[in-house]
Amino acid sequence: MSAKVLVLSGYGLNCEEETLHAFEYNGLGGNIRHINDLIENPAELKDVQVLAIPGGFSYGDDTGSGNGFAQKMKLALWDALQEFAARDTLTIGICNGCQILANLGMVPGFNNQYGDRSVAVTYNKTARYQCRWIDLKVESNSPWLNGVSSMHVPVAHGEGRFMMSDDTLNALKANGQIAANYVKPDGSPANEEFPFNPNGSLSDIAAITDQSGKVLAVMPHPERGMFTWQRDDYDYLKDAAQREGKTLPETTDGMPLFANAAKYFEVAKKDVA
Repeated sequence: MSAKVLVLSGYGLNCEEETLHAFEYNGLGGNIRHINDLIENPAELKDVQVLAIPGGFSYGDDTGSGNGFAQKMKLALWDALQEFAARDTLTIGICNGCQILANLGMVPGFNNQYGDRSVAVTYNKTARYQCRWIDLKVESNSPWLNGVSSMHVPVAHGEGRFMMSDDTLNALKANGQIAANYVKPDGSPANEEFPFNPNGSLSDIAAITDQSGKVLAVMPHPERGMFTWQRDDYDYLKDAAQREGKTLPETTDGMPLFANAAKYFEVAKKDVA
């Protein structure tokens, strides 16, 4: 049986439809569940293999981005979440979902101990909402990022700046938990320079994982850059392809994350068989 996906919704999350579509495009079945419905039946997590917390503006960011939603989850679902993470499952938080995972302490999750809030995702250095396409360098052993070395995807946030203590940063680096960094279009480090690093994130961090790599918190939006026609440079790519008599691929940089989730459970199924 194919792995099942649960995508959360409610209280201002607003990317649940396209996030579920990304998984379904890659052959995974899934459902969108309002957080209150999951609280009513937390046992539903026992029947799914992928948990996705999509982007949006939960609770209007009024108490800090992702904080209100994270507190609701921690108060009502914490035991179920820990049991879910202890199984062979995958979890992804995108943008607001990334902030929620950080506030929950699901990342960094050193030594697979969840709940310690040691990373902040806070206000952009520009003090402005940033909506633009950016480039990422990916170096990660996470199942989500298998075979991915770079990405060109959009960001859309006012609070995307990763901040943490030196000790936490050093531990993330030592453990290989920094999954993606902002870079310039030529692949050189952004060095916290705007707009290449759109929020001033420490050490150009765009995404981190827990120590297992199975929990991914990513500020950019892969689900908004899944298809080639979505890209900001699509007109240039299309023109170049036409001149060369080539056909552009249907999918682009954001899609492999969701394809990797499907592949992960296909491999697991074969191993069991």
